[in-house]
Amino acid sequence: MATEYKIPLHRFDVNLLPPEARQVGTEAFKTAVMMHFASEYGAQGQTAIVTVDDEEITVMAFPAETSALDFVLPMLKAGKIAEAVPYLESLTKSAPANAAVLYNLGISYSELGQHDEAIIRLKRAVQLDPGHAHAWVGIGNAYHRMGKSEQALEAFENAVALDPNDGFTRRNLGGMLIGFKRVDEAIVHLRKALELMPDDPQSIFGLAMALEDVGTEEADLEADALYKRFIEEHPTSPLVGRAEKARTAFGNKQLKSRSAGGFRPDVMMYIVGALQTFKKLGPAKRQAIAYEIAILGRSGLDINDPTDKYKLKSLPGKFTGLHLLAIMYTAFKQIDPTMETGTDFTAEYDAALQMQKK
Repeated sequence: MATEYKIPLHRFDVNLLPPEARQVGTEAFKTAVMMHFASEYGAQGQTAIVTVDDEEITVMAFPAETSALDFVLPMLKAGKIAEAVPYLESLTKSAPANAAVLYNLGISYSELGQHDEAIIRLKRAVQLDPGHAHAWVGIGNAYHRMGKSEQALEAFENAVALDPNDGFTRRNLGGMLIGFKRVDEAIVHLRKALELMPDDPQSIFGLAMALEDVGTEEADLEADALYKRFIEEHPTSPLVGRAEKARTAFGNKQLKSRSAGGFRPDVMMYIVGALQTFKKLGPAKRQAIAYEIAILGRSGLDINDPTDKYKLKSLPGKFTGLHLLAIMYTAFKQIDPTMETGTDFTAEYDAALQMQKK
C-alpha cells in the first residue's frame, strides 16, 4: 500500500537541494526534488514516486520497486502514456538499475514520438539486462521510425538471437530484410513468424511479399495463395488493394507464360467483343461495367478456369474470369488510356483495334 502526501511549493525547504537547483520551476529543481525524496525513502528501504507541478509536490512511497511499477503499468495499459511518463521518470531516480522501469519508459517515449529519448532508456535497459529481448525490439522500432534502417536491422537481429520464438520479432526482422533485398533470409524469419502466429495478417502479407520477390513460378504460386488468404481473412485491411494488384499481376504473368510468344488470341477476341459492345454504350455505362468487374475482382477472379461462372448486373451473360479481365482492361483503356490496371494486354488490345479497323 502506498503512502501519499502533498507539499505546497512555498512550504518546501529549497535549502535541502544543491545550490544550483533551488530555482523553483526549473527542470533542475524538479529533478533535485525527485532525487531528494528518492534518497530519503531509499534509506528506509522504500521506493518513492515524486511529481512536481506549478503548485505542489506529490510524494508516493511504496514498500518496493515492484509495487511502485505496478502502480504505473495500468496507466500504460489504458493508453495514458503521457500521464505515466512523469511517474516513470521519477522511478528512474528511485530505481536507477531497474531494467523494467527503463524499458517501459523507453517504450512510452517511442510511442510519443520522442525516439532519441526512447533509445537512451532502452539501451540503458539492455546494459542492465543483456537478455532483455523486448528492449532490443523497442530499440529496433524506434530506429525504424527514425528511418535508420541499418541500426533497426541490427537491433532486431539481436532480439531474435535472444528470443528466437518471439513471433513479432521474427516478423519485424523479416520485413526489414525484405527492404535490404535479403529475401531468402526474410522468408526464413517470416515463415517462422507465421508458424508462431498462424493468424497474424502482417506475417501473411510479409511472407507473400518476400516470395513475390523470389520470382520463380513456385514462389509466385505460394505468394498468390497467401495474398488470396489475406484478402479473404482481412478484407478491411488497407493492404487489400496491394494484394489484389499482386494477384492480378501473377495471373497476367501466368497467362503470358502459357501462350506462344506471350500473345493470347483468346484475349484478343474478348477485347474485340468488348469494343463492339462498348460502341453501343455511353461512357457512364462503360464505366459502370469496369467498376463492377473491379469490385468483383477484389475477392479474386479465377482467370485460369475456362468455366463461364461469373455474372454481372451491368452486362448480360455469363463469363470466365479471363473474359471479365479483358472487358475491364478494354473499358479502362477507353476511360483513361494512362490508367494502370495491373494487367498488360497491350499487344492483344492493339491487335483487336487493327482487326476492328479492317
